[in-house]
Amino acid sequence: MDAIEWLESLRKQGMKLGLENTKKLLQRLKNPQNDFPSIHVAGSNGKGTICSILSNTFTLNGIKTGLFSSPHLCNVEERVRINGLQISNSIFVANIEKLYSVCEIEPKIIPTFYEATFLIAMIHFSSSKIERAIIETGLGGRLDATRLVNADCCILTQISLEHTKTLGSTILEIATEKSAIARDGMPLISMWNKDEKVRKVISESVNLPELIEWYKPLQNENMKDEAIGLANLAMEKMGLIFKCEEPAKRTIWPGRMQRIEDSNGLEILLDCAHNPSGISRAFDEISSNDKNVQNIILGCTEQTDFEGFLNPIIDYIKINPIENIILTEPQGGRTESINVEKLLENISPRSNETKIHLEPLPLNALNKGKLLTKNGTLLCIGSLYLIGNILSILELDDEKSMTILSK
Repeated sequence: MDAIEWLESLRKQGMKLGLENTKKLLQRLKNPQNDFPSIHVAGSNGKGTICSILSNTFTLNGIKTGLFSSPHLCNVEERVRINGLQISNSIFVANIEKLYSVCEIEPKIIPTFYEATFLIAMIHFSSSKIERAIIETGLGGRLDATRLVNADCCILTQISLEHTKTLGSTILEIATEKSAIARDGMPLISMWNKDEKVRKVISESVNLPELIEWYKPLQNENMKDEAIGLANLAMEKMGLIFKCEEPAKRTIWPGRMQRIEDSNGLEILLDCAHNPSGISRAFDEISSNDKNVQNIILGCTEQTDFEGFLNPIIDYIKINPIENIILTEPQGGRTESINVEKLLENISPRSNETKIHLEPLPLNALNKGKLLTKNGTLLCIGSLYLIGNILSILELDDEKSMTILSK
């Protein structure tokens, strides 16, 4: 099989938390992760936003910067970027082949798909001689493969109830897992948490109390402003004079409050809010900044708290003149999609005058939404996989479209 086929075959490994395989493979690769310092970011919501802002801040200050993020929207190459541009397919394939060669050394090691993409990023960053990396955790923190990077600063974004089968059934357990990215002697910048027990767990993750800095957001502050605040605090704690406001203005994080126009001038707003706290924050922001939403395309994957996920949507359509909701099913994701009949059953009794349409295929859902939206904005929201589907349908999934740094 070729390189891409081999990488795709690793998906059958599923998700396996643990560091041992990744550590051994990094050793076989001569520990490329130690060739540059990293800022390591964990949390439930806003990780990608702060990582993209940090990446652009260093890039615009003349520092060659690598960014590893996950999951991807459309193409796996999006996970590996230098100075805002994703890795080319040819270099990506060459690095898969390098990884495969060390996996085949006896005793053979079969990484997970996620571990492989992380290792490919480390190979690419080292060979490209980057000066700084920004690394987003995949799941949790303590046993995430990214825990093996050489971090001189760690950042903890907002924490919410997610992945409970893996990380624990309470916020306290999840906070314990995620705050374990903290490194001895290195600063930890954390979003303030109103729960004193959660703050205590986070505080205990650092070996010296003066290493932790809390960021307390203003009331109703949106996620991008929070990300700027956390990023600026990290810069201060690291003794850097860089400011993140201007880089943030030039930051485009695809699929996150992303506005695009189709060929007919229709405004489409995309956001991959994928859990209850994320979708609540998204609709707060939409309520404040987008008074022209006419129709909604909604599709999501299985939820730990399905009712908590739906409530912000129901609350929004109760007080806003939404004409149509088109329910669909994200395609190609790791997590099972919730079928449109289940969504209908839970939304219909509380949808007031809003008409509901069932279009299981995202292509049909988008076509229906474009047909119905005449004088306003079409909002596409829910699963990250859905937003990836929409971007691919609109042919906005190439390297140029996926850049995170505007000119």
